[in-house]
Amino acid sequence: MPAAGPAPATIALAGGGTGGHVYPAIAMGEELRRRGHRVLYLGEARRLEGRVAPDRDFPFHAVPAVQFPRAGVASKVGFARGLAEATSQARALLRRLEVDAVLGVGGYVMAPTVLAAASLGLPSAIHEANVTPGLANRLCARVADLVLLTYAATAERLPASVPKEVVGCPVNPRVLEGDRQRARARYGLREDLPVLLVVGGSLGAARINELGEAAARAARAWQLVFVTGPTYHAEVAARLQPLPAGLALVDYEDKMADAYAAADLVLCRAGSSTLAELCAVGKPSVLVPSPNVTDNHQEANARGLEAVGAAEVVVEQGLDVPAVVARLGALLGDRPLLERMGQAARGQARLDTAARVADLVEERLLAR
Repeated sequence: MPAAGPAPATIALAGGGTGGHVYPAIAMGEELRRRGHRVLYLGEARRLEGRVAPDRDFPFHAVPAVQFPRAGVASKVGFARGLAEATSQARALLRRLEVDAVLGVGGYVMAPTVLAAASLGLPSAIHEANVTPGLANRLCARVADLVLLTYAATAERLPASVPKEVVGCPVNPRVLEGDRQRARARYGLREDLPVLLVVGGSLGAARINELGEAAARAARAWQLVFVTGPTYHAEVAARLQPLPAGLALVDYEDKMADAYAAADLVLCRAGSSTLAELCAVGKPSVLVPSPNVTDNHQEANARGLEAVGAAEVVVEQGLDVPAVVARLGALLGDRPLLERMGQAARGQARLDTAARVADLVEERLLAR
């Protein structure tokens, strides 16, 4: 007879700011909740997690985010003071909510809660989605009981004494639920023409949108689902008026399963959670890594998929927009190549990550 799991516990997810932190957190939280645990979300109310967590029925509690300054002694002194105050607030919140363990998911807002957990003697784990760990994870790795990694190469960039496990990047199983015919009908797209999905992440990306606009205006025998991001949507829509045929223009897509299902090729950034989703759904991609990230980690992420034939990488420096649009058209016209790229992507998928994380939380944090 199998051994019983740990008693139901109260677990706080902590972190956020972007979809690359929030959506893996939701995937991990849903698996923990499925196992009978009470899962809360602590983050910044005005950022993505403040909307997504309540929408997924996670009780949400706001904590202050303190961004680490890159330079200046006075700024660093102010940061230290602000972090101490935020950590004190997080301590009070963890006590009031009777939290048993904390699972940090990255982003500046994670740090006060993980540090508060350490000061209270509560067990904690943190998850790093990218090859290069972010500043918050580098700080919190020094006090966490366990560091969960997407890539094995990340281990050498963290203190050697920190217990580490390579688990991959969690993917919400909902992205697998798309139906191609239903999705294309929703977007008003034809069944007989290929579709390019253009998406700059949950917040949008100006450079991706520039490519999307050029693709929308091009003479083409293919269609687009173009997710602009809410910040950019009005201006993109205005520039594209009247909207070209074969274009579905979306500000924010909370049903990415539909967007992936409709698409034959994806043009996007190279955040780790995005790449994990591309692999899970087996979609070929053209990746434009963001240069505005720590240690250019998105390019490192992207080159891994390129190396196995699942993607092509385009760097922003010296970007030739017409050439990229032409290459997109060539790929969309080469069905056998797209199928090979999709199969290569699917071969990199790790669909058990959320379950593996939940196992480790139960074994290393709750059973101690």
